[in-house]
Amino acid sequence: MLEEIEVKDNSLGIKVYVNGIPDINKMPEQEFGLFVSSLELRMSEYFEKLKESK
Repeated sequence: MLEEIEVKDNSLGIKVYVNGIPDINKMPEQEFGLFVSSLELRMSEYFEKLKESK
């Protein structure tokens, strides 16, 4: 199953797709750490934008 994802700073306007949804139960520990760090960064950016828009 392909799923379109939004790419930050997409100056070319291309669409990006991923195959499937990550299964965190099957991720090695290092990959899981990277995945969680990426989510944490995105959440921080989201909340920072919320603060700026108020």
